[in-house]
Amino acid sequence: MTPAGIAVSVPLFVAIGGVAVYIIAKILPVRLRRWTGALTALWLLAAFCLLLSVITGSSPGTMPFVGLTGGLLITGVGAVAALASQGNLDPKGPVHLYYPLFLLSLAGAVAIGFSGDLFTIFVTVELSAIPAYALCAYRYKEDPAALSSAMKYLIQGVAGTITALLGVAILYAEGHTLSLSELPRALAGGDQVLIVFAALLILIGYGVKLAIFPLHTWLPDAYSRAPAGVTAIMTGATKIGVLIALFLSLSALPGSVSVPRTIGIVVTFFAVITMTAGNLLALNQRDLRRVLAYSSVAQMGYILLGFGIGLLYSLPFGFAAGLFYAVAYGVMKSGAFIAADAFTERAGSSETAQMKGLGAKNPLLGISFTVIILGLIGQPFTCGFLGKLLVIQSGIATFMWGGIVLGLILELNTGISLGYYVPILSILMFPGGKTDQTGQPAAARPGIPLSVLSAVVVLAIATLYLGIFPEPFYSWISHAAAQIFTWGVA
Repeated sequence: MTPAGIAVSVPLFVAIGGVAVYIIAKILPVRLRRWTGALTALWLLAAFCLLLSVITGSSPGTMPFVGLTGGLLITGVGAVAALASQGNLDPKGPVHLYYPLFLLSLAGAVAIGFSGDLFTIFVTVELSAIPAYALCAYRYKEDPAALSSAMKYLIQGVAGTITALLGVAILYAEGHTLSLSELPRALAGGDQVLIVFAALLILIGYGVKLAIFPLHTWLPDAYSRAPAGVTAIMTGATKIGVLIALFLSLSALPGSVSVPRTIGIVVTFFAVITMTAGNLLALNQRDLRRVLAYSSVAQMGYILLGFGIGLLYSLPFGFAAGLFYAVAYGVMKSGAFIAADAFTERAGSSETAQMKGLGAKNPLLGISFTVIILGLIGQPFTCGFLGKLLVIQSGIATFMWGGIVLGLILELNTGISLGYYVPILSILMFPGGKTDQTGQPAAARPGIPLSVLSAVVVLAIATLYLGIFPEPFYSWISHAAAQIFTWGVA
């Protein structure tokens, strides 16, 4: 089998893992079912290694770098999240359903990057989303609100799905093909207004799943009620898959100046209001997981800004910056949510005020969480700093005031984010004598599972590694950006 063939078969490999894990979990006695988390992590690690062997051993011109880079992030984060889930789930619960759905969702997300036509992209997005809807409600017996948050996610997700499908249908009616490689030429002589309208429908449809403002209302509830491992893959894996779906779909638009530029204006507008609204909404939250949920909205604005600059100013570097920040976001936010869930379990409450000194009392977890938060802020030597720097550089590289102003807006929003990140670190990392809401000292509560601690440490190390040694990762991302940016340079 050729390297490209191996890469394309990875989604199937991950999906087969879901079937295998289900059978194994059904056979195993209840007391051993918790180990299906480790099996899931190993299966995803094998998929990660397959993709890594392909991307490091092939020439740039022959490989689908979009699928490879997206697949590396999705399987890597998925493996770590599966390991963390093993320490969080009750083995007497429906674990035999959790991990198969987990793997099927990731299989759909990996498949998105290898899709060659608009309908396949749409189908793989839904294959990834449907298991995620169910996983959001996994704890509905312990937390009835989990069911309502999953239903909100489902209803809004389906609405976005229908909207995106309508956009795809219009492009098919205009171009008489769904192939990504053929559509730009087929649409060149079509009605430009109708094509832009279809592109806007696709943007809005997938924008619901990306939680761009004001289409974000499902996200805070879903992220705060889902199990930590599910939130980790939603924020760091499936959402990146949808982002790839969006820009692969937009890459099928014709290369006339008006179409990419018009879409670029809209993407940039959504990016600015999304990052600003997300940061402002996070300032008023007292629940740690909801703070991180609203900051995820802001982070998506940062990512979209790179793509918006690329479209608006015909600058492929903007796409590379956006993709790099997407990878950085996936790594950092997954670690942040897993750590937040660990602190919540330790404190007996998700209220940040109840977590006084927990980071100091659990130094390895506290230091790892601090590294991740510093990355989200954009401190040097983290991948978050490098990602924001690349997006700002893409604005400066336009040599136009508009691009420079967009970079300044990102910096301003980074300053706003300090208003909620710094208090969180202050509360967690400075010891205090407060007890939790049950009256029991937080330090006396059960310890943090080794699998959860290991997952956070691994993601903190990745945050530093990608910030200090970004090559060859940035090289792969640059190749992926070139494959998405199909319009040339004006």
